[in-house]
Amino acid sequence: MDSKAIENAQRVAARVTAEADGDAWKEHHWTVARFLAGSRSAAEEDHWKRQLGDWRERLTASLAADAYAEVAELQELLLGWLLTELRRSDDALGSLLALYPLPRPKREPRSVFPMPASEVYGDGPEFYFGDVFAFVTDYLAVTVRRPLDGTSATWCPMWWEHPEAGARLSALWLAWEHLRHDSALGMTTWWIQHADPHLKVLMDPRQGPFASCSPSKGHTQTPLGPLPVDPYEPA
Repeated sequence: MDSKAIENAQRVAARVTAEADGDAWKEHHWTVARFLAGSRSAAEEDHWKRQLGDWRERLTASLAADAYAEVAELQELLLGWLLTELRRSDDALGSLLALYPLPRPKREPRSVFPMPASEVYGDGPEFYFGDVFAFVTDYLAVTVRRPLDGTSATWCPMWWEHPEAGARLSALWLAWEHLRHDSALGMTTWWIQHADPHLKVLMDPRQGPFASCSPSKGHTQTPLGPLPVDPYEPA
């Protein structure tokens, strides 16, 4: 067995173990059982569903008891099951990658500004955040907490791929940088007059720019298109 197969088995075992006590388990339960059964029979798949159900019960009990050595042992047990199936069939690695694709490589974000903000806005008070990406990652994302269920609110992890979102979040960043110097009403003004209306539009699950995306599944491959515009011809 080559190192690629082992590394992917380790990746999947670690992910399933980490997410086994959460909402993702239902999908993991079906997916891993399907892989371990190798499409041999429905009875084989039912067998692995029972095995994995017992495995999860032991795991959740170990987590509740803070018995992390047992958690590690259970992860190794799952890894052993995965490796056994990988040894069984030459096609098993392809099946595993189809069920648990490798994460897409991170793309360099497209800068909202063609040059550093200091060059755009000239000399002035020093910026707290170097750019809008730092502002969103280090301030907005850790401060704003919403139920991102796609019904009341939504979000796109690759927000910079949406021109409207980039423009609105850049405006929020620049307003924050300006208003933070007002120690009395600056932040109240920023939240009520800037953040609240912008976030209401951005996180609208029906009409906002992220309506086709998902906080869990990520950026859609078919984002919303631009507004239709006919060329203007002066009379």
